[in-house]
Amino acid sequence: MPAIDSYIMRFNPDIQQRLMVIRRTALDVFGSVEEKLYYTLPAFCSNGKVIMFYGAYKKHISICVGNDWVDFLQYQYPQFQYTQFTILFQHNEPFPDDVVQVICDLLKPGIQSKCSR
Repeated sequence: MPAIDSYIMRFNPDIQQRLMVIRRTALDVFGSVEEKLYYTLPAFCSNGKVIMFYGAYKKHISICVGNDWVDFLQYQYPQFQYTQFTILFQHNEPFPDDVVQVICDLLKPGIQSKCSR
C-alpha cells in the first residue's frame, strides 16, 4: 500500500474522508505532482519542492500553506485557527471543502513558477 494511503487509513472513517477531500482537491488542481511523505505527513511536491502538506491530529486537521498565505486566509476566513504556516480545521466542526479548494487554487501558481526554474 502506498505511503499516503497507509497514512490516511490510520484514522477513523470521518477523518479519512476529510483527508481524502484534501488529497483529491489538490490532485485535481495541481495536476501531475508527486505525492510523498514529508516529515511523516502527506505532501505534494513539484521539481523536488514541497507545494503543500497536511495532516490529522487529535483535535484537528492542518494544511500547511506557508506564511505567504496565512494572513490572507485569516482575513478571508477568520472563523478558523491558524499558526505561523498552517490553517487548522477542528474535527468537531463541519469540514470546509470550499476552503480547501481556495487554498489549492492559491497555491497552484507556485507550481508553475517552480517548474519553470
